[in-house]
Amino acid sequence: MVTLRRKYGHRIAFCGNMDVQKWAVADDEELKRIVLTKLNAAKGGGFIFQSDNSVPDNISVDRYEYVINLVREYGRFPLQLAEYDLADLS
Repeated sequence: MVTLRRKYGHRIAFCGNMDVQKWAVADDEELKRIVLTKLNAAKGGGFIFQSDNSVPDNISVDRYEYVINLVREYGRFPLQLAEYDLADLS
């Protein structure tokens, strides 16, 4: 997503691209890094955060809520992504 935003800028909008398999296996810090890094694609609008596919049954409710809560907390404009902020995207 970030690579596509760099390539196309705001000429097109994006949605998805969150690998749900990572939701099942990544620890909290790794999952936070993945989610917040992808949220950089939302700078200036044009990105809808969602899974890359349906959410399989090996994703616990707690893991699903963790991701949703990350997006709710960090996905508000203006984005404040702390150490995951990619300065070249705006």
